[in-house]
Amino acid sequence: MLIQSVNFFGHAAVASWSSPEAGVALGAMLPDFQTMSGARVAAAADAAVATGIALHHATDAAFHRLPATTALMRELDERLAARGCARGPRRATAHVGVELLLDGVLVGEPGYRAAYTRALALEVELVWHDPGDPLRFGGLLARLRAHGVPDDLRRPDAIAQRLARMLAHRPLLAPSAADLRAIRAALAEHQPRVEAAADTVLRGTRAALEAAAS
Repeated sequence: MLIQSVNFFGHAAVASWSSPEAGVALGAMLPDFQTMSGARVAAAADAAVATGIALHHATDAAFHRLPATTALMRELDERLAARGCARGPRRATAHVGVELLLDGVLVGEPGYRAAYTRALALEVELVWHDPGDPLRFGGLLARLRAHGVPDDLRRPDAIAQRLARMLAHRPLLAPSAADLRAIRAALAEHQPRVEAAADTVLRGTRAALEAAAS
């Protein structure tokens, strides 16, 4: 099973740890924006954006190796299984659901909110793979700018809706109506656990990134 994460707000937050440049935060979100829009970036001439793209991949590697992260995902998987969620949507939700619940914690931090909005406002030159890519990416960017900071990620029901849209086109992962009920309930039950573990996850991610850079 291959699921591309879309916890773009979290990547903007992590980028703000190392640089105040909006280009770094935008670059850190770009891999997720490619997944969301279907547009593919061939190259980024802006050095800050390129730095952010590299940071995205380093952050994912650090985050997913943390025992605290894997424990949260395993526990959510167990909650979903106990509620009868089918294997495909259960495994996808256990992975992405934890990331989005964590983003729901991060959106409450003013510095992270500012980093995110500055990044979205930035206009940069990107080299695309296909002629239609700029239009696809521009459409996504316009929607994100209009939506503003994703405060809906504070609500498990909104995360469930995002997951339903994300997985709907994947036959093995698409949740049924019963699966969605299980997902909403499990996310709501798991939210306090993620909130309690958030500081541990963030400190572990930061330490791993600093160690890798040294």
